Amino acid sequence: MQDEFMTVEEGLEFRTENVVRNPDDDFYTDFLKPYYVFTKDGQYLFACTQKGRRPDRAFYMVPEGYKLGQKQRPFDVQIGKQLYQVAKRYLRTAKVIVQDGIQGEAGYEVGLRFTCSVENPHNAYIAWMAKLMVFPPKEGMKVHCWNYLIQEPLPQEYVNEIQEFWPEYDPSEPITLYDMTEMGKDVRQVLSLGIDYFGGAFKKPNLTMVWNKGELEGLVSYHAGCTSDRVLKGLSGTGKTTLTVGPELEQDDACFGKPIIENGKITDVELIGLEAASFAKSEGLYPESPEWPGMMKSAQVGPDGKRPIVLAMNIDCEGVEHVMKKIGNHEVEIPQKIEGQEIGSLTPTYYEKSRTTNGRFIFLFSELNPGWGSGGTKHLGSESLSFKRFDVLEPMFRVTDPAMSVALDSACESIITSAIAAQKVGTRVRAYAATDFMVGEQSRQALLKLKMYSDLGLGLDGKLVFFINNVGFVGEYDMHGDQIKKVDENGQFIPKRMENGEIEKDLAGEIMYMGQGEKIAVQDSKKLVDLIEHRRIKNWIKNPVFGYLIPEPKELEEVHGMANFGERFNPLNYYTVEEFIAFYERDIKERTEFLENLFKGQEGAEELDEVMGVWNCCEIPSAGEIQEFYDKHYRLD
Repeated sequence: MQDEFMTVEEGLEFRTENVVRNPDDDFYTDFLKPYYVFTKDGQYLFACTQKGRRPDRAFYMVPEGYKLGQKQRPFDVQIGKQLYQVAKRYLRTAKVIVQDGIQGEAGYEVGLRFTCSVENPHNAYIAWMAKLMVFPPKEGMKVHCWNYLIQEPLPQEYVNEIQEFWPEYDPSEPITLYDMTEMGKDVRQVLSLGIDYFGGAFKKPNLTMVWNKGELEGLVSYHAGCTSDRVLKGLSGTGKTTLTVGPELEQDDACFGKPIIENGKITDVELIGLEAASFAKSEGLYPESPEWPGMMKSAQVGPDGKRPIVLAMNIDCEGVEHVMKKIGNHEVEIPQKIEGQEIGSLTPTYYEKSRTTNGRFIFLFSELNPGWGSGGTKHLGSESLSFKRFDVLEPMFRVTDPAMSVALDSACESIITSAIAAQKVGTRVRAYAATDFMVGEQSRQALLKLKMYSDLGLGLDGKLVFFINNVGFVGEYDMHGDQIKKVDENGQFIPKRMENGEIEKDLAGEIMYMGQGEKIAVQDSKKLVDLIEHRRIKNWIKNPVFGYLIPEPKELEEVHGMANFGERFNPLNYYTVEEFIAFYERDIKERTEFLENLFKGQEGAEELDEVMGVWNCCEIPSAGEIQEFYDKHYRLD
């Protein structure tokens, strides 16, 4: 009998018997049985060996003359093309899942094809998650983006072949290699070797390709959640999901802004979501958390006896341990029932068994918001950028200067969390708001945003509101980034305790202590977002150094019910005036240097001079003037 073949792309054919094409949920529940536990609340719980946001080794092949941006690492095209050839030759011999989908809502639909080796069957968990994250394929759709994943080690013969043309190749090091050399023909590819983490194998690679396509077509890329008229963007772990999920949810993590241009001027921006589901972080969730209904949706059994699909990974669970186990020829990490115990519910405030705070779960937006996606077009009315600072930055402020808005967007400030691999937790960083997803110079998007902010207007009478949201603390860290711990009456540090009274420990088993600062709680942020985006703040005061607008604490307390706001978030309750000034001097210096290094030599950099120099135009008042400002506006007794 003659073999039957399936063409995945031109020049790449698989034996039909080795391919599962666009499988449904029932296939995955059966195929993956050895690798998950079914929790008390109906979630399918998986584990993986790479707990962080892999890959931290991503490289780009680009057309001749195309310029990459800062920290985007090029790869030799000749070597890379040969690597693709070897990988695809291996895939021809492997068992694979080939899955089609669409990234993007109506208005910007991008066809993609995911080819996932399941020689190690555990790897199919990534394909199942991938199925939920994108919109279903359409008959006759054109594929623009191709994603290839080989998680298991390549056989030695393939390794030897690769090392002949790339002697430095180390098969133990995961790598993601983008082939963007055909972007002029609207074709993009990505190959991942050794990636065992959904975010690094599917979500991030796909968005990198799709955002690159849109950016080259004049769209604004948003690593953000959105409602019908607001985007909330920021780096990983800065509250995008927490502050977006809810009854007004439209998109959780990935969007485009499509400028509407009339007579050369941007008059409106249409918002387009890119994902069909949320890949939400589970760390610290409790029943009152806005993401909780998404995680628990699977507990609701419908009249047909079926539950909504909720997939979870790397989360502690009652009656379950996470173990390394050899299944077939492959070492995998899986959750496993503890002998003598019943499988219970997920416990997102514990991390002892999963050994990570980067637990995740996937639920369809449409399960949380039945009206999701049915509201017609979305148009940008307000844009928020989340920072994560632990010292003198206000909980929230509004920026009316377009150049300052681009400067803040281009130097997003955060604290590294466990969601990012190969980085020390707690490290203070600055990064372009979507730099780890970009392929190309950051100046392109910065110039587009500068035009958008200028054309739409950010002033109190403008069409667009731009504001910064701090999801950290005020007064928690010193100048060196170390926590300033609280002490008891005996001068001893005070341990943090969980709801059950147990002392809280970090992943290294070290005791965690209470700090002196004031946490900006979720309810604080949600209230401020609502007030600012709906233009309900009447009285604004100017930051004494930078001149951006701060909601007047008196109005927040007396009109909007935010009790003790001024007392809680007065930075001079935690630092001396001299320390306060030192923070601002550091910010001015570091922000300016970062922007200059970021845009230096990039196309149109001279048009961003105002952006790069915006902080050097700020003057720091005297210690007495700063003391007077905070005494006047923040001490309301």
